[in-house]
Amino acid sequence: MLRPGVPAPSLAPRLGSEVVRERGGVQYRELRTRSLIGRCDSERMPFDWTVNPYRGCAFGCRYCYAAYTHEFLGVAVPEAFHTSVYVKTCGLAETARRLATVRRRGEAIAIGAATDPYQPGEGDYGVTRRFLELVAQQRGLRLSITTKGALILRDLELLERIQQRSSLQVHVSLISPHAELLRKIEPLAPPPEVRLQVMRRLVDAGVDVSLTVAPVLPALTDREADLELLFERARAAGVQSASHALLFLRSPTREKYFRWLAADFPRYLEAYQNAYASRVYLRGGYARRIQALFERLRERHGMRKGWSDEARPVRPRAPEQLSLWARGGTS
Repeated sequence: MLRPGVPAPSLAPRLGSEVVRERGGVQYRELRTRSLIGRCDSERMPFDWTVNPYRGCAFGCRYCYAAYTHEFLGVAVPEAFHTSVYVKTCGLAETARRLATVRRRGEAIAIGAATDPYQPGEGDYGVTRRFLELVAQQRGLRLSITTKGALILRDLELLERIQQRSSLQVHVSLISPHAELLRKIEPLAPPPEVRLQVMRRLVDAGVDVSLTVAPVLPALTDREADLELLFERARAAGVQSASHALLFLRSPTREKYFRWLAADFPRYLEAYQNAYASRVYLRGGYARRIQALFERLRERHGMRKGWSDEARPVRPRAPEQLSLWARGGTS
């Protein structure tokens, strides 16, 4: 049982006691770990192993589901997930040993499933880069990278080398084509035009790139016209696949997200509170509508499914009445 403000016993000895750096209002601390590679036990996920070089993320996305993980570090305020980032340091020898085991088993690795591997701190600490250098020494690996960060272009030559020796997909996360809206939702992430340029440069380098629209935010980013524009621009950048995921709101992200809505989009707060009162995902009619919308968009733009849509089939359930967006509500 976790105690508020007290690190989990297994993590306490691994936490650095001092701030190793402070930049842009973000404090960086050390988290010692035996290996960067961790097992993923969720049957819903299309991968077996995860690599999250950091705990916490400075991009500040209002919806980030991983905020709860800071509770294990003794951080009780969910907003601190974005201002207190833990940099993983480890023995690369154990990471390399596990990597070789994963390759022999033919299992898949997801880099950045919980926190962005190319968030601003990567420029100083290079944890993602060091892991990818180990990957480049192997052949026959299966891995994906999910990011919003333009810093991935620093590693373009390394990614090209990995692509030639292993199976690699880069999922660029972009949920709206509108920069002004994204400044409110993802305040420190690169704007849409930058991410689209990242997609284009990765495609030009021969890297398999997928557009990831995750999460879809009811009433904010689910308008068909907006998603149509997003697909159009991604396709123009050479992207050939796209995936989506619905907004996942568990505590403490739920409370954090609602506080943000109350400040920036108060007209939607009550509808969200009602819709998520007893669930973490929206299902029923809304989920089916969004699923059908993405199927239309992919067909219209000649794009195949991305890994997220293959991994999370929508199971039919009884229709739900969502007062604001059941009929396709928009911002």
